[in-house]
Amino acid sequence: MGNESKKRKTRDSPCKEGPSSSLVVKIGERATSYSKELEAHLLEVEQAKSVKDLKDSVVKSLKASIGYHKDMASHVSDLCAAVVVLEARAEAVNEKADTAKERVAELEKARETIEVKASRRDMAAKIEHATTQVKVMDLDFDREIDNQKDMVNCAKTRLTAKVKAEDQPKFTELVKKAGVQVLARKTTKRKAKFSNEEIWTAPVVMTIPERSARWEMEDLLRRNKIYPTFHWPKDFLDPLKKMKEELKKKVDEDTHFVRIRPAFSDSKWKIRADTRPKEGNAKFAHAASWEMPPADEAVRNKLKNWFVPSWADVVSGRARLVSQAARSAAGSVSESDEEMDP
Repeated sequence: MGNESKKRKTRDSPCKEGPSSSLVVKIGERATSYSKELEAHLLEVEQAKSVKDLKDSVVKSLKASIGYHKDMASHVSDLCAAVVVLEARAEAVNEKADTAKERVAELEKARETIEVKASRRDMAAKIEHATTQVKVMDLDFDREIDNQKDMVNCAKTRLTAKVKAEDQPKFTELVKKAGVQVLARKTTKRKAKFSNEEIWTAPVVMTIPERSARWEMEDLLRRNKIYPTFHWPKDFLDPLKKMKEELKKKVDEDTHFVRIRPAFSDSKWKIRADTRPKEGNAKFAHAASWEMPPADEAVRNKLKNWFVPSWADVVSGRARLVSQAARSAAGSVSESDEEMDP
């Protein structure tokens, strides 16, 4: 027990921490030794019986003092040198700590960058899938229907009835390639968007994986005065709202039509806004574009101003979103979109 206590005291003693600590110990020991010597010489002075004895005692005391101050000067010099060494070591440790902090910061930044890129890819995949879809609003089902299968069959029948006879074979062929879904539990009665007529309706989405067939379907519908809209993924609705709010800062929706669509550019998906004046015959022109926002809301919140677009030089005029070749390859906005009011 005693040995263990002694070991602990030795281990925990601040005097065993380094060269400067041992020098402090030496200084303390030398001061103690000198104090004892001085007491002895003072005693000799008090007990001196003659002038010679007194002189000898004073000389001894002075020599002891000189030796003490020499030793102290040497110890202090050594202590200063040790302090310089310790300061250099401390500086090296601090440099290593700073380097470690920088490295940690770099790794954290790299992790966040990877996280953002991965979340952008997730959203891009959802958007890319959306480019295989055609959404039809304001289709009149003619009655209330509360069964998905019946609504799908009715949607196909009603769409077929609206297609011209010369387009019927192609429409039938394209519908066979499509997955048709009605985005409602039942049809509801409301006023049609472009008329005051009340209709039983529900959103209809056709998914056609083959993009060329998808664009054929959209073009065919437009030829027959059925105007599909873009079906945005659910995860994109909140980002879209923020983008629209930012767009309103420079685009007056009272005087301009606005169209926001995905665009495939420089080997990646982006979001693009085009506008055209409500007056006159100008076509849609590029107004702004955004990098693909992350799908994860938490990741988006870490980014500053992700919703602020890169503005085009003009807000309206004559421009095409992508070339016909890029449209077929990437499934972006169709040429006929430029002739449609949103």
